[in-house]
Amino acid sequence: MVDPRMPCTELYMRLGDEEVLVLDCRDPEDWERYSLHIPGALWMPFEALLQESQVLPDDELIVVVGCSPDDSDARRACRLLLQRGFNAICLEGGLHGWITHGLPTESHLQGTSASGLY
Repeated sequence: MVDPRMPCTELYMRLGDEEVLVLDCRDPEDWERYSLHIPGALWMPFEALLQESQVLPDDELIVVVGCSPDDSDARRACRLLLQRGFNAICLEGGLHGWITHGLPTESHLQGTSASGLY
């Protein structure tokens, strides 16, 4: 089964769209290691998704973002959401693909600048 994917450039065009939620599924270690995220993204690691996915909107497209080289973290989270009836899709290339495309990021660690990649 091929997981549905959205190109980074398409997500960039849709940022701010009320019908799209960007869900960053990185585990806490990767969240701290890479202090950047896509603007407006909601951070919810996989373990939290297992317990609390019911708080997510069921009327929006959820674009799942991870940082594993093979996108396995995002694919796993996306499959869980799809199994639970959500409209979910993986971001092609994950956070690394987003950064490689030169698209905007925000820093989630105080005292750091979002202009530096890592």
